[in-house]
Amino acid sequence: MTQIYMWAYQDWKTITKETLATVVGLPDGITAEDYKAITGEAYVAPTVQATTTSTTN
Repeated sequence: MTQIYMWAYQDWKTITKETLATVVGLPDGITAEDYKAITGEAYVAPTVQATTTSTTN
């Protein structure tokens, strides 16, 4: 599976780094080491931002 992602990112240009990052850690996905081998950059897990809303009457 890693080879397909490598071709898609490096050769075919059909996947972006952001999209590739979404499959890291999935059961049928890739590992952080695979991500680095494919992109040449270390994988950084996305941060979750909390959205708060305030209502006043």
